[in-house]
Amino acid sequence: MPELLVNGAFVGQRVTGQQRYATEVSAELVRRHSGRLLRPPPAVRSRAALSHLWAHTALPARSLRGDLVSMTSRSPVVARRHTVVVHDLFVLQHPEWYSARYVRTHAPVLTAQLRTAGGLVAVSEPVARELRRLYPRARVTVAPNAPSEVFRRASGAALPDAVRAVLDAPGVEGFLFAVGSLDPRKNFGRLVEAYQALPAAVRATFPLVIAGGGSAVFAEAAVGPTPQVHWIGYVDDPGLASLYATATAVVVPSLDEGFGLPVVEALTAGGRLAVSDIPAFRWVAGDSVRYFRPDEVQDITRALQAALYEPVRPAGCPVPPTRFSWEASADVIAAFAREA
Repeated sequence: MPELLVNGAFVGQRVTGQQRYATEVSAELVRRHSGRLLRPPPAVRSRAALSHLWAHTALPARSLRGDLVSMTSRSPVVARRHTVVVHDLFVLQHPEWYSARYVRTHAPVLTAQLRTAGGLVAVSEPVARELRRLYPRARVTVAPNAPSEVFRRASGAALPDAVRAVLDAPGVEGFLFAVGSLDPRKNFGRLVEAYQALPAAVRATFPLVIAGGGSAVFAEAAVGPTPQVHWIGYVDDPGLASLYATATAVVVPSLDEGFGLPVVEALTAGGRLAVSDIPAFRWVAGDSVRYFRPDEVQDITRALQAALYEPVRPAGCPVPPTRFSWEASADVIAAFAREA
């Protein structure tokens, strides 16, 4: 049987969505399926251009005798027995959400990867449906994201200092929380506008805290300073888990997502959620959250008000914590890659 090889071009990157998936699944592929992580040299990892070059040149040569699995966009265009994880197709479907440079470099590469891969792994059924529509002859399976263990132990984590300072202000009783990259798809502009439409007394009692950072790959989101809105930057996993568990409500206003990891993480941490009514979130969360139309500011405002003052979730059971697991996703990927 060919050796299972994991593309380690993600090693050294800041851990956000794709990198979290790659980090967790690769660990399980190594532990459960005797996989081997192929890392770029240390001098290469710190520079994105060199890491991409390594993935397109050295990696295919090193993986000739094995089954290669790539889980981030730093993946070769052509490789023998190559399985590619697809998180979303937004750079092809919504190039306006990205910088012009990112679209020029990444859209052609993703198109080539989708056409040449031996198998495509989608992180959700909505992404899988789109892949099957666009590439009817492709082999496609689903191996979703999952909550990491830190979100199951959220109650014991300390809040970041920036949030503790917000909560210590006079009259503050709780807070709304959102997390994501500062890019147009995350829809923070409409979220802030909807929050500002709440009564002043509500905003003084429940400030809005947003965690995350920007990136040169995204188009400018154009969200300016706003009273009672606190941007706290990047937060590590323990801090994020504590924010999910402590917030009066967690808001996820994305225009679209391939999966929506914050939804599962927040549910696992015990948060109460108001989220966009989009296919990925419906597939992930079912009846466990409150939905709103992400393109309508008034509907977001209504959902925020309800999330703050209606303590009971909508009818239905929360997402079982065992529905999504890194172990199960690794098992699916290992079996699928070895069938290529």
